Amino acid sequence: GPQPTDSPTLSPKPTFAPVIKTAEPSKAPTPNTFFCGETYQDAEQNCFTATPCPNGSGCPAGESCYGIAIPKCVSASPTAAPTDAGPQPTDSPTLSPKPTSAPVIKTA
Repeated sequence: GPQPTDSPTLSPKPTFAPVIKTAEPSKAPTPNTFFCGETYQDAEQNCFTATPCPNGSGCPAGESCYGIAIPKCVSASPTAAPTDAGPQPTDSPTLSPKPTSAPVIKTA
């Protein structure tokens, strides 16, 4: 193999890391304003739960895609706590029905 030398070998000078240009940051997302519904009123009233159709298609059978005015369907700012309390715990446990015995499979 190579033998040690008495003097150091000079290596090439380091180069600077290349500067990679990245794309500009994207703009804030545009809220979807197209929702499915049987009628415009249906889509507007249910836009928080309706199927979104930003490309103008993809609605369930019997529904069409409607463009809804932005302020009506852009959700409000988040709240610190749920606005709907939901089901509350009861004082005592709910008893489930007793399990049935396992099915018997007859083989021929």
